[in-house]
Amino acid sequence: MNLTMAQIKADLIAAKQAIAYYDEKPIKDMKNIAAYHLQQAAEKLIKIQIYAGSTVLNYANLYTHNLEKLTLYADSLGLQLDLPDYIGKNSLVLTSWEAGSRYDVGFQIRIDTLRRAYGEILMWYDRLYASGLRNA
Repeated sequence: MNLTMAQIKADLIAAKQAIAYYDEKPIKDMKNIAAYHLQQAAEKLIKIQIYAGSTVLNYANLYTHNLEKLTLYADSLGLQLDLPDYIGKNSLVLTSWEAGSRYDVGFQIRIDTLRRAYGEILMWYDRLYASGLRNA
């Protein structure tokens, strides 16, 4: 499986642009776009660490959007993930953004929640990138 930090950066850019657009024109669905891409960035930041840290993988365990399950899988492999407290504490909420933001017409999220998640995930991305992680 190939995954790059560039793909993750693209999700962060999409989220940032959706937040900025919402600030200009408060269209609810722009927040949903931001939520989806933030969840994707968090998911991929976990997966890229798993791919980089293990040569023997059970791909069935990786075919999920559930951040908690991915973290538990990494633990079962003996991998020490770089996982911010914010992500660990909010893993199930962030996981719900993957489908909820795209399919649930009643999905609601506050813009300040998105800004906080964006900042936390961007710092996490920057830390992993600075550590030398690029591809897996």
